[in-house]
Amino acid sequence: MNANLQKAIQMAIDEEFKSNANYKQLAKDAEDQETRLLFEQLAGEEAMHAKKLSERLKNLKMMG
Repeated sequence: MNANLQKAIQMAIDEEFKSNANYKQLAKDAEDQETRLLFEQLAGEEAMHAKKLSERLKNLKMMG
């Protein structure tokens, strides 16, 4: 079960990185400052999610 959980968390991390990149591109392409700031904020949240998931994955791997 631990291997399945690790795989699921890794998949989630990958998706967070994809979302982060998408939001960064949307921010870059935004025509107004308010929209740009929104997408930058969302990109930051995705990066934070990836970090938390990565920490959890590391702990699971250490536990065996």
